[in-house]
Amino acid sequence: MLGLFRRPMSTPPLRPYRIGWYGDEGLGEHLIAAVLSGHKTATASPSYDPEEGKPGELMVLVDKAGKRHGTVRITHVELRPFAEFDDALAARLGATLADIKARSAFANSRPIRPDEEMRITYFELVK
Repeated sequence: MLGLFRRPMSTPPLRPYRIGWYGDEGLGEHLIAAVLSGHKTATASPSYDPEEGKPGELMVLVDKAGKRHGTVRITHVELRPFAEFDDALAARLGATLADIKARSAFANSRPIRPDEEMRITYFELVK
């Protein structure tokens, strides 16, 4: 009778989708609030940074301390030069284009060159 009972299949834990870092002067908390309110549906980082997630992947939205705030699904990822950021993308990033350009140096500890390739990760809040 040993073969009649199956162990429940376990699903692997979701990977963290971290927003914020220690010393970000409250930016992480502001961005998480924008995700939870639906005003932020994308993130941007230099293309050499580690990839955050793959399309279709569910990830746990966490703050810098690892506290869970929700679950997001990665919808798609694209590469775009920083100079090609526009108002529509800035809105998806939860800010104005002027804010994005001003914050990019702070968030990356150096100015981003106009020709620098950036990875845009789009997501939707699942819960």
